[in-house]
Amino acid sequence: DNIPVVFNSNDQSYTDGKKVVIGANIDDKKFDVAVGLALHEGSHIKLSDFNLLRHLETNIPAEIFVLAEKLNVDRYTVISTVKSILNYVEDRRIDSYIFRTSPGYKSYYHAMYDKYFYSKNVDKGLLSSEFRTETIESYMFRIINLHNSNRQLSSLKGLREIFHTIDLGRIQKGLMKDTQEAFNIACEVMSIILLNIDKIELPDSDEEGNSNQDGDSEGE
Repeated sequence: DNIPVVFNSNDQSYTDGKKVVIGANIDDKKFDVAVGLALHEGSHIKLSDFNLLRHLETNIPAEIFVLAEKLNVDRYTVISTVKSILNYVEDRRIDSYIFRTSPGYKSYYHAMYDKYFYSKNVDKGLLSSEFRTETIESYMFRIINLHNSNRQLSSLKGLREIFHTIDLGRIQKGLMKDTQEAFNIACEVMSIILLNIDKIELPDSDEEGNSNQDGDSEGE
């Protein structure tokens, strides 16, 4: 397909489903990374179901919102987290497709992965004492780096189950067929996260429902 590529005034790269937008900060050392990003975003246009993405909120099972509400996790957080998980799973699916069908592009993808997923900072974060408490932030950091060999599956409750649910090996074999299947996996992963995080404590409120944050909390 003839997919247009335009340049952005900042360093962000993305696709709106019709064209690929690449960050303008490109030099010789970053050229292969930029090509990898363009190929990656272009394959989203070719392979991803943007209609499903546009109606993400209505497609998320109601029981996920119910479970989240019991933990004081708001609706927006559920939607944005499912979207991020889906983006990770869908990225692996479409990248696997390109790897298997267009091997000549592999070097550009390797450059992109080396920059964004296999950097020293990512390795350091995965091996450190950070992101080891059961919060949505911790799970998302660990999930988006599951294909890094330093993933540390014992760092969070349920992370090993999440790893097997996503099943990167199956994706690499081309056995995940479409965005809908990736979305179903994302919802399963969201449920596992909600079953393992603690209830979020909200600020105390007075009788009129006003938040009372001026005084010291007990135990501080």
